[in-house]
Amino acid sequence: RGDLDVALGLAVQSLLAAFAANLDPQTRVDDVLWDVPFTRLVDSTREHALFLDEPSQGVFFDGRALEVRTAGGERVRLDGDGTPGLPDGARWERVCHRLFEGPRPTLSLVDGNPLAMYEEHPDKAGNALSLGERSVDEWLDSLREAFELIRVALPDLAHEISGSLQRIVPVGFEPEKHLSASYREAPGLIYMTLHPSALTMAEAVIHETQHGKLNVLRWFDPVLANADSTWTQSPVRPDLRPLGGVLLAVHAFVPVALFHVRLSELDHPVVRTPEFLRRRGEVITANESGLRTIRELGQITPIGREVMTALEELERAALDRRPDSAQ
Repeated sequence: RGDLDVALGLAVQSLLAAFAANLDPQTRVDDVLWDVPFTRLVDSTREHALFLDEPSQGVFFDGRALEVRTAGGERVRLDGDGTPGLPDGARWERVCHRLFEGPRPTLSLVDGNPLAMYEEHPDKAGNALSLGERSVDEWLDSLREAFELIRVALPDLAHEISGSLQRIVPVGFEPEKHLSASYREAPGLIYMTLHPSALTMAEAVIHETQHGKLNVLRWFDPVLANADSTWTQSPVRPDLRPLGGVLLAVHAFVPVALFHVRLSELDHPVVRTPEFLRRRGEVITANESGLRTIRELGQITPIGREVMTALEELERAALDRRPDSAQ
């Protein structure tokens, strides 16, 4: 119940803002009053947010635009005419930064996910939003370089990611390791630390968006009937994991193995580094171990068998196409 209250407190006024911004002017709708206090309203259409020092009295939608009533009774109207006139204690700030021309994905400097600080990884303590003392431009440059690697190597996957990945939330800078996260309850949203390596950043984008696809599928089918009841060693984590976690890892990293193969076939400059050779070997070994574990322990559903068949076909393709040096 607490998480739901937090989510509603963050989301409803922003949903009203999006509704108002995309409403056909010829359409007449009823007035809506949301008289719940809040200190932040994200206007994703204009990629800005209204921040208030004191909780508002609420927001009113009159069928055309939103009007926020501040704690002191001032009215702030959001009507699409640019930055609103603001009273003291209110700020209108850019919070969404597009990576490309299209509306997604964006680097998001706000996060309304009430589960963000729930963390199962032993090396992390949640996903608190942070630029890690790096600038927005540094983040955007790094992410664009990572996406370019994906586009060059796997253009179809890059196109798919551009349509499915909505927001990337920054959670700090890590020069020696990379940490990322996603949630079954929030497909289209991923958390990433900034890392100096474009290869590492590209891998993280691929594997977290793969998590999103499998998580959505698991809303409709368990894929593994014992996904949460059977625990085992993970090929990519130091702690014991439910078998569903092993499947998530394999589903994420089989495409990464193909990404490595394609970069090698293109003789991309990034492959001429010890880091790449080491990483390619790690991914191949982990995928083989993970697939073997699922075959041995998994109670696979009919839909799950289709997933496993596709993963095994992709894994064979990656193994058949890898250079001799990786064998």
